Amino acid sequence: MIKLPLSQRHCRPCRRGAQPMPASKAQIMLSYLPSGWRLLGRGRKIKKVFLFKDFFDALQFADHIGVLADQEDHHPDLGVAWGRCEVTLRTHAAGGLTNNDFILAAKIETLTKR
Repeated sequence: MIKLPLSQRHCRPCRRGAQPMPASKAQIMLSYLPSGWRLLGRGRKIKKVFLFKDFFDALQFADHIGVLADQEDHHPDLGVAWGRCEVTLRTHAAGGLTNNDFILAAKIETLTKR
């Protein structure tokens, strides 16, 4: 069976009480993402700061993430400031990271190639 790259997979619904992945697995999953993503909160979330030339470009990037997040029904925490968009992912229902977070991170990376 051939496994699809993370950016070609889709997020799956997660129920409250689902188990988050252990930090050791999260560290392995992090290696499948482009550089810049960091594991934080004792392995319970991932974060990356994307840099832009101005506020408008950062805001436009956040808007594109919003559309993508709605399509995947998995929503990141976003922070937009002049020249930067900060993306933090974790699965709230699981209280930590799940495959969905890494799938959405990989899909967000595809937005930078536009």
